[in-house]
Amino acid sequence: MIYLSTGMYKKNFTSKIINNLIKNNITNIELSSGLYEKNITKKIICNKKRVNYLIHNYFPPPEKAFVFNLSSNNHNIRNKSINLAIKAIQLSKKVNAHYYSFHGGFLIDPDIKTLGMALETQVLISKKDGIKNFVNSVQILSDEAKKQGIELLIENNVLTKENLLKYKKNSLLFLEADEIITIIKKLPSNVGILLDVGHLNVSAKTLKFCKYEFIKKCNNWIKGYHLSENNGISDQNKPIKDKSWFWKVLKKNLTYSLEIKFRNIPFLKEQLKLANKKINNLC
Repeated sequence: MIYLSTGMYKKNFTSKIINNLIKNNITNIELSSGLYEKNITKKIICNKKRVNYLIHNYFPPPEKAFVFNLSSNNHNIRNKSINLAIKAIQLSKKVNAHYYSFHGGFLIDPDIKTLGMALETQVLISKKDGIKNFVNSVQILSDEAKKQGIELLIENNVLTKENLLKYKKNSLLFLEADEIITIIKKLPSNVGILLDVGHLNVSAKTLKFCKYEFIKKCNNWIKGYHLSENNGISDQNKPIKDKSWFWKVLKKNLTYSLEIKFRNIPFLKEQLKLANKKINNLC
């Protein structure tokens, strides 16, 4: 099934986005980020008979914003992140979503205002501590997901050259195949990988590894995809194309979300049509 992510509509209320998409017969919707909205959970549940939902990462957004980080050394941030994810898992069950997905952790705690831009300079926690914190957090979420009967998928992060130069080393988790596999093997069987091909395209260029080899190594754990295009330098969320590099490496019969910047409804429908055509032709 192919979904459209609301993550690119950051300045709109989620209920308005959903209503507009339903009105235009777009009913596979991945809910991600957005503005805080009172009673948004009730509004979402009211539409569950008309919409196929997925819940992703920082959703529902809380009234007081913070950076979601399951690997933080700051207990307050990590606990807030766990609590938000538990609510998302419970909401996923209520709207009949088959999984909840979220990002790999950071080795810093970025300011909410800097997300999507160059990360501000901070002291990095050790990779060992970051992985330990992240694994402990995800194990808690795995227990809740088992109770609710859904899976968890972890999305690969994106590292730009600018941020690598700033810290002189990788400041994020869940970027390179060997590390991802190490983390996944520490986690229960209801945890898999959400492959963001846009993130992979940038991170592979920044860290100089082969994205095709990455996919080959991680393929057994990949359970879903985020699809978009970019220049390999930054995560631009550009439209997918007929000759996008990733079509030949996608697996069939999984879940696919278009994470692309909004232009207009006809544009979205054309993008969904192209995705359907390409995915139906997968081997």
